[in-house]
Amino acid sequence: MHETPTITAAEIARLAGVGRAAVSNWRKRHPDFPTPVGGTPASPEFDLIQVEQWLRGQGKLPELSPVDRLWRHLAPTTDTAADALAAVGALLLARQRGERPSRRQVDRRLADLLPEIDALADDLGPQAAFDELWQRFSAPGPGRPWATPDDLADLMVGLADVGGGAVLDPAAGSGATLRAAVRAGCTSAYGQELDESLARLAGLWLALRDVPGEVRPGDSLRADAFPGRTVDAVLCHPPFGITTWGHEELGYDPRWEYGLHG
Repeated sequence: MHETPTITAAEIARLAGVGRAAVSNWRKRHPDFPTPVGGTPASPEFDLIQVEQWLRGQGKLPELSPVDRLWRHLAPTTDTAADALAAVGALLLARQRGERPSRRQVDRRLADLLPEIDALADDLGPQAAFDELWQRFSAPGPGRPWATPDDLADLMVGLADVGGGAVLDPAAGSGATLRAAVRAGCTSAYGQELDESLARLAGLWLALRDVPGEVRPGDSLRADAFPGRTVDAVLCHPPFGITTWGHEELGYDPRWEYGLHG
Protein backbone atom coordinates (compact mmCIF):
# COMPACT_ATOMS: atom_id res chain seq x y z
CA MET A 1 0.00 0.00 0.00
CA HIS A 2 2.05 2.89 -1.31
CA GLU A 3 1.58 6.64 -1.28
CA THR A 4 1.41 6.30 -5.08
CA PRO A 5 0.30 2.75 -6.01
CA THR A 6 2.47 1.24 -8.72
CA ILE A 7 1.98 -1.58 -11.17
CA THR A 8 4.37 -3.66 -13.27
CA ALA A 9 4.08 -4.37 -17.00
CA ALA A 10 2.95 -7.93 -16.23
CA GLU A 11 0.22 -6.58 -13.95
CA ILE A 12 -0.85 -4.08 -16.64
CA ALA A 13 -1.26 -7.02 -19.00
CA ARG A 14 -3.43 -8.86 -16.47
CA LEU A 15 -5.41 -5.70 -15.77
CA ALA A 16 -6.18 -5.21 -19.46
CA GLY A 17 -6.60 -8.89 -20.25
CA VAL A 18 -3.79 -8.98 -22.83
CA GLY A 19 -0.34 -10.49 -23.20
CA ARG A 20 2.95 -8.87 -22.18
CA ALA A 21 3.80 -8.22 -25.83
CA ALA A 22 0.76 -5.96 -26.18
CA VAL A 23 1.95 -3.77 -23.31
CA SER A 24 5.41 -3.49 -24.90
CA ASN A 25 3.78 -2.45 -28.19
CA TRP A 26 1.65 0.21 -26.44
CA ARG A 27 4.76 1.70 -24.86
CA LYS A 28 6.48 1.90 -28.25
CA ARG A 29 3.53 3.09 -30.35
CA HIS A 30 1.81 5.54 -27.99
CA PRO A 31 3.83 8.58 -26.89
CA ASP A 32 1.25 9.34 -24.22
CA PHE A 33 1.60 5.96 -22.51
CA PRO A 34 2.57 6.61 -18.85
CA THR A 35 6.29 6.72 -18.21
CA PRO A 36 7.81 4.53 -15.48
CA VAL A 37 7.91 5.98 -11.97
CA GLY A 38 10.13 3.32 -10.41
CA GLY A 39 11.54 -0.15 -10.72
CA THR A 40 14.40 -0.92 -13.07
CA PRO A 41 14.86 -0.64 -16.85
CA ALA A 42 14.28 -4.40 -17.09
CA SER A 43 11.29 -4.36 -14.74
CA PRO A 44 9.75 -0.87 -14.69
CA GLU A 45 6.87 0.15 -12.44
CA PHE A 46 4.12 2.56 -13.45
CA ASP A 47 1.68 4.79 -11.59
CA LEU A 48 -1.49 2.70 -11.27
CA ILE A 49 -3.84 5.68 -11.50
CA GLN A 50 -2.14 6.98 -14.67
CA VAL A 51 -2.25 3.54 -16.25
CA GLU A 52 -5.94 3.09 -15.48
CA GLN A 53 -6.72 6.50 -16.93
CA TRP A 54 -4.77 5.70 -20.09
CA LEU A 55 -6.38 2.30 -20.53
CA ARG A 56 -9.83 3.77 -19.95
CA GLY A 57 -9.20 6.50 -22.51
CA GLN A 58 -8.12 3.88 -25.05
CA GLY A 59 -11.15 1.68 -24.33
CA LYS A 60 -8.83 -1.09 -23.11
CA LEU A 61 -9.89 -1.26 -19.45
CA PRO A 62 -12.41 -4.02 -18.69
CA GLU A 63 -15.15 -3.09 -16.24
CA LEU A 64 -14.16 -4.20 -12.74
CA SER A 65 -16.42 -5.08 -9.84
CA PRO A 66 -16.26 -2.65 -6.89
CA VAL A 67 -14.29 -5.14 -4.81
CA ASP A 68 -11.77 -5.81 -7.60
CA ARG A 69 -11.37 -2.08 -8.21
CA LEU A 70 -10.72 -1.46 -4.51
CA TRP A 71 -8.26 -4.35 -4.30
CA ARG A 72 -6.31 -2.99 -7.28
CA HIS A 73 -5.66 0.17 -5.32
CA LEU A 74 -5.01 -1.53 -1.99
CA ALA A 75 -2.41 -4.02 -3.10
CA PRO A 76 -0.87 -3.25 -6.48
CA THR A 77 2.29 -4.93 -5.25
CA THR A 78 2.50 -8.11 -3.19
CA ASP A 79 4.83 -6.90 -0.43
CA THR A 80 2.15 -4.70 1.11
CA ALA A 81 -0.96 -6.80 0.60
CA ALA A 82 -1.28 -8.06 4.19
CA ASP A 83 -0.81 -4.60 5.68
CA ALA A 84 -3.29 -3.12 3.23
CA LEU A 85 -5.98 -5.67 4.01
CA ALA A 86 -5.36 -5.38 7.76
CA ALA A 87 -5.81 -1.60 7.62
CA VAL A 88 -9.12 -1.95 5.77
CA GLY A 89 -10.18 -4.79 8.07
CA ALA A 90 -9.70 -2.55 11.10
CA LEU A 91 -11.97 0.08 9.52
CA LEU A 92 -14.61 -2.53 8.70
CA LEU A 93 -14.46 -3.92 12.24
CA ALA A 94 -14.91 -0.43 13.70
CA ARG A 95 -17.89 0.12 11.43
CA GLN A 96 -19.43 -3.21 12.45
CA ARG A 97 -19.11 -2.16 16.10
CA GLY A 98 -20.84 1.13 15.41
CA GLU A 99 -17.65 3.18 15.68
CA ARG A 100 -16.73 5.84 13.17
CA PRO A 101 -13.06 6.86 13.19
CA SER A 102 -12.42 10.45 12.22
CA ARG A 103 -10.53 11.11 9.02
CA ARG A 104 -7.49 12.06 11.08
CA GLN A 105 -7.55 8.63 12.77
CA VAL A 106 -7.58 6.79 9.47
CA ASP A 107 -4.30 5.67 7.94
CA ARG A 108 -3.52 8.52 5.56
CA ARG A 109 -2.74 6.02 2.81
CA LEU A 110 -6.39 4.93 2.94
CA ALA A 111 -7.94 8.39 3.07
CA ASP A 112 -8.64 8.63 -0.66
CA LEU A 113 -10.18 5.14 -0.67
CA LEU A 114 -12.66 5.74 2.15
CA PRO A 115 -15.62 6.33 -0.22
CA GLU A 116 -14.95 3.01 -1.96
CA ILE A 117 -14.53 1.16 1.35
CA ASP A 118 -17.76 2.66 2.69
CA ALA A 119 -19.65 1.82 -0.50
CA LEU A 120 -18.47 -1.79 -0.38
CA ALA A 121 -19.45 -2.09 3.29
CA ASP A 122 -22.86 -0.57 2.52
CA ASP A 123 -23.41 -3.06 -0.28
CA LEU A 124 -22.11 -6.25 1.32
CA GLY A 125 -21.79 -5.54 5.04
CA PRO A 126 -18.42 -5.29 6.85
CA GLN A 127 -17.93 -9.03 7.27
CA ALA A 128 -18.69 -9.98 3.68
CA ALA A 129 -16.66 -7.04 2.36
CA PHE A 130 -13.63 -8.28 4.31
CA ASP A 131 -14.22 -11.83 3.03
CA GLU A 132 -14.28 -10.66 -0.58
CA LEU A 133 -11.02 -8.78 -0.16
CA TRP A 134 -9.58 -11.76 1.74
CA GLN A 135 -10.26 -13.98 -1.27
CA ARG A 136 -8.20 -11.65 -3.47
CA PHE A 137 -5.42 -11.63 -0.91
CA SER A 138 -5.44 -15.42 -0.58
CA ALA A 139 -5.34 -16.11 -4.32
CA PRO A 140 -2.13 -17.98 -5.25
CA GLY A 141 0.51 -15.77 -6.82
CA PRO A 142 4.19 -14.87 -6.78
CA GLY A 143 5.22 -13.40 -3.45
CA ARG A 144 1.93 -14.24 -1.74
CA PRO A 145 2.08 -16.05 1.60
CA TRP A 146 1.30 -19.73 1.13
CA ALA A 147 -1.88 -20.75 2.95
CA THR A 148 -3.16 -24.14 4.03
CA PRO A 149 -5.84 -25.22 1.52
CA ASP A 150 -9.36 -25.14 2.95
CA ASP A 151 -9.98 -28.83 2.22
CA LEU A 152 -6.83 -29.83 4.13
CA ALA A 153 -7.71 -27.51 7.04
CA ASP A 154 -11.23 -28.94 7.13
CA LEU A 155 -9.81 -32.49 7.20
CA MET A 156 -7.48 -31.65 10.11
CA VAL A 157 -10.32 -30.06 12.03
CA GLY A 158 -12.62 -33.00 11.32
CA LEU A 159 -10.05 -35.49 12.62
CA ALA A 160 -9.59 -33.41 15.78
CA ASP A 161 -13.36 -33.17 16.32
CA VAL A 162 -13.20 -29.57 17.53
CA GLY A 163 -16.93 -28.84 17.57
CA GLY A 164 -17.90 -27.31 20.89
CA GLY A 165 -14.32 -26.90 22.07
CA ALA A 166 -11.46 -24.40 22.23
CA VAL A 167 -8.71 -24.54 19.57
CA LEU A 168 -5.12 -23.29 19.43
CA ASP A 169 -2.86 -22.98 16.38
CA PRO A 170 0.74 -22.07 17.35
CA ALA A 171 1.73 -21.39 13.72
CA ALA A 172 -1.46 -19.77 12.52
CA GLY A 173 -0.27 -18.11 9.32
CA SER A 174 -3.19 -16.21 7.85
CA GLY A 175 -5.61 -18.32 9.89
CA ALA A 176 -6.69 -21.20 7.62
CA THR A 177 -6.97 -23.82 10.37
CA LEU A 178 -8.67 -21.38 12.74
CA ARG A 179 -11.22 -20.50 10.07
CA ALA A 180 -11.84 -24.21 9.52
CA ALA A 181 -12.30 -24.68 13.26
CA VAL A 182 -14.89 -21.89 13.31
CA ARG A 183 -16.72 -23.54 10.39
CA ALA A 184 -16.74 -26.76 12.41
CA GLY A 185 -18.31 -25.05 15.43
CA CYS A 186 -15.47 -24.45 17.86
CA THR A 187 -16.36 -22.23 20.83
CA SER A 188 -13.14 -20.20 20.86
CA ALA A 189 -10.03 -19.91 18.70
CA TYR A 190 -6.50 -18.83 19.62
CA GLY A 191 -3.42 -18.53 17.50
CA GLN A 192 0.15 -17.30 17.40
CA GLU A 193 1.99 -16.28 14.26
CA LEU A 194 5.54 -15.05 13.67
CA ASP A 195 4.48 -12.63 10.92
CA GLU A 196 2.78 -9.73 12.66
CA SER A 197 0.72 -8.70 9.61
CA LEU A 198 -0.65 -12.21 9.11
CA ALA A 199 -1.42 -12.50 12.83
CA ARG A 200 -3.38 -9.27 12.64
CA LEU A 201 -5.33 -10.51 9.62
CA ALA A 202 -6.26 -13.80 11.25
CA GLY A 203 -7.36 -11.97 14.39
CA LEU A 204 -9.50 -9.55 12.39
CA TRP A 205 -11.28 -12.44 10.70
CA LEU A 206 -12.21 -13.86 14.11
CA ALA A 207 -13.23 -10.47 15.48
CA LEU A 208 -15.51 -9.70 12.53
CA ARG A 209 -17.37 -12.91 13.37
CA ASP A 210 -17.44 -12.25 17.12
CA VAL A 211 -15.55 -15.49 17.73
CA PRO A 212 -14.06 -15.54 21.26
CA GLY A 213 -10.27 -15.71 21.17
CA GLU A 214 -7.39 -13.86 19.53
CA VAL A 215 -4.27 -14.25 17.44
CA ARG A 216 -1.06 -12.84 18.88
CA PRO A 217 2.21 -12.18 17.06
CA GLY A 218 5.41 -13.87 18.13
CA ASP A 219 7.57 -17.00 17.99
CA SER A 220 5.61 -19.76 19.70
CA LEU A 221 8.71 -21.94 20.03
CA ARG A 222 10.60 -19.36 22.07
CA ALA A 223 7.81 -17.33 23.71
CA ASP A 224 4.42 -18.94 24.19
CA ALA A 225 1.83 -16.17 23.90
CA PHE A 226 -0.75 -18.16 25.89
CA PRO A 227 1.07 -19.61 28.93
CA GLY A 228 -1.27 -21.50 31.19
CA ARG A 229 -4.17 -21.53 28.73
CA THR A 230 -5.74 -24.92 28.15
CA VAL A 231 -7.62 -25.85 24.98
CA ASP A 232 -9.41 -28.90 23.67
CA ALA A 233 -7.33 -29.25 20.50
CA VAL A 234 -4.05 -27.94 19.13
CA LEU A 235 -4.01 -27.79 15.35
CA CYS A 236 -0.93 -26.81 13.39
CA HIS A 237 0.36 -26.92 9.83
CA PRO A 238 3.91 -25.75 10.54
CA PRO A 239 6.16 -24.25 7.88
CA PHE A 240 8.65 -26.73 6.46
CA GLY A 241 12.13 -26.28 5.06
CA ILE A 242 13.13 -23.51 7.49
CA THR A 243 16.69 -23.99 8.74
CA THR A 244 16.81 -21.03 11.13
CA TRP A 245 14.12 -22.20 13.54
CA GLY A 246 16.59 -22.38 16.46
CA HIS A 247 18.06 -25.90 16.47
CA GLU A 248 21.04 -24.98 18.64
CA GLU A 249 18.84 -23.25 21.19
CA LEU A 250 15.85 -25.60 21.11
CA GLY A 251 17.24 -28.92 19.87
CA TYR A 252 16.98 -30.56 23.30
CA ASP A 253 13.75 -28.94 24.36
CA PRO A 254 11.66 -31.44 26.40
CA ARG A 255 8.69 -30.74 24.14
CA TRP A 256 10.23 -32.96 21.45
CA GLU A 257 9.06 -36.16 23.12
CA TYR A 258 9.31 -38.09 19.88
CA GLY A 259 12.56 -36.56 18.69
CA LEU A 260 13.45 -34.29 15.77
CA HIS A 261 13.46 -34.97 12.05
CA GLY A 262 15.32 -33.00 9.38
